[in-house]
Order: sequence, then structure tokens, then C-alpha cells
Amino acid sequence: MDIDFGSILSHFEITMPLCVTQIYRSAWSIGADYILKSNVSQAEFDKSIKLSRLLRSEGIPAVEYTNTAYGKQYVFAIDKYWCLMKIIEGTVFDPFIGEPKQNGVILGKTVAELHKALKRIEKRIEVHDADFFNELSAWIIPELEKSEISFADGVMERLQAFFERSYKALPRQLIHRDMHTSNLLFKNGTLSGYLDFDLSQRNVRVWDIVYLGCSLLVENYKDEARLNKWCDIFAGILQGYEEIMQLSEEEINAIPALFVFDEVLFTAFYSKTGQPEAVKNCMDMTNWLHENLPSILTTES
Repeated sequence: MDIDFGSILSHFEITMPLCVTQIYRSAWSIGADYILKSNVSQAEFDKSIKLSRLLRSEGIPAVEYTNTAYGKQYVFAIDKYWCLMKIIEGTVFDPFIGEPKQNGVILGKTVAELHKALKRIEKRIEVHDADFFNELSAWIIPELEKSEISFADGVMERLQAFFERSYKALPRQLIHRDMHTSNLLFKNGTLSGYLDFDLSQRNVRVWDIVYLGCSLLVENYKDEARLNKWCDIFAGILQGYEEIMQLSEEEINAIPALFVFDEVLFTAFYSKTGQPEAVKNCMDMTNWLHENLPSILTTES
């Protein structure tokens, strides 16, 4: 579909021609100063914009949105909502380059600092109060059964036991929910910006740590050298986080089961959205995590 960027940008009083480069399926760089982003969900935009504004008021580096000529922060065009954000200087941090353990410490502190700020502002914004146990029974298991997807022996039984015994005891708060390195920008070794709060919700706090760790493992668990580096990185993430915020014993013990659940969730999601190759990859990683994670972490649920 051809996009009339000139028409969309005119609402923000931005005049073409400017160099427009797609950087993600729903985001484009506009010249050297802006990012244009689309979303079909007005509610997600409202949440992300408000969260970014609240975080900035707390001194946390987050995206600054540009108002339209008539004072709004997004426009509706081509069946989508569009917002314009000022570019934050910085690059994505690759923890596999350099000293893995220390890089992990940096990431862990980065997550903890965000959690501290989100905790301070969570009563000032309405967000979805998520429950993974409900999601498991409401759509994940039905989707797996419909598509006849099965994992290694013990995977689903382990998750069922974890959710029945342990999940409800985990500390909850407002979290990022999409915590991976592409949503963290660094400049000269210092965090310069947190990105993309579209999926933020109230959920178990440790999920952001698990999600970050899992995202770093996806492309690396079959490579022994990269896996060894990942072990150091994740140990550093836990260390760095706990230098700022203490994890409970229940959170530490929940980490392996939540890793497995993360890939089960993605398996069901990719099945639901018709992506068979991604389903296969997630199934393979789920089974690997179930068998191997206890031996490479010092924790177990």
C-alpha cells in the first residue's frame, strides 16, 4: 500500500520532501529529526503517549511526541492512527559485544530504574491488569489444541503447576511488557531513552526481566559460545537489577517456568496469526528451555 506521507505529515506542520526510511513494519524515520509511527489501536497510542509524558515528568528519558497543528498528538488516516516522535539520540546496545557480565549489569539496572519510575506513576494512569493464568486457559491452550500443537512431556504440566501454586504470589506492578534491547537506546555508554510503551500493563514485575532474557536467547541458544555469553549476560541482568531493587525469593524461583511460558505464549500467538515457521521455532525453543534451563541457571521453580 502506498502511503501519502506528505498528507499525514502536513497535520504536524512538517513539509515534504524529506527522506523517509522504513525502520520497522509500522515506523519510519522522517529526515534526521523524527520518527513516524502507525497503530490500529487508539488506546495503545493513548497509553504510550501518557506513559511517556509521565515518565519524562519523573526525569526518565522517554519519547517526546510532537503535537499536530490543532493540538492533538496523533491523527487518523488510512484506517490507522499516526504519531510523530522526536528522535532520541542513541543506538541499540548489544550485550554480546564486550564484557557480557558487565553488559548484563547495565541492562539489569536499566530495567530496575524503569520499574522504580513506573511504580511511582502507576496510580496516575489506567492500564490493563493482566493475568497470565487466565490467558493460559482462555486462549493459549485452546489455540494449541485447535492447531494440534504439543510440546515435550511435562511442559504443560509444569506450567499448570506453576500457575496454580506460585504465580499469584509474585509481586505485581506497572511494567513495560515489551522489554528487549531494541526498546533501549544508549549514547556513550549511558541510557538515552526508553521506547514503545504500547503494550504496558500491570503484571508480574519479573516478567520484564524474563522477556528481556528470552529475547536475547532466541537466536543464540544453539550456539555454545553465544550461549555461554548469554549465561553471563543474564547473571549480570539479575545482579544489576538487584543492586537497585531486590527480587523476592518467589520471583527468583519463578524465572525458569516463566521462560518456558514465554515461548509457549509465542507459539500460540504465531499459530493464531498463521506463521507456521515461527510456530516450529518457538516449539523447538520451548522444549529446549524445559530440558536445559535448570542446568544453565542457578534457579529453579
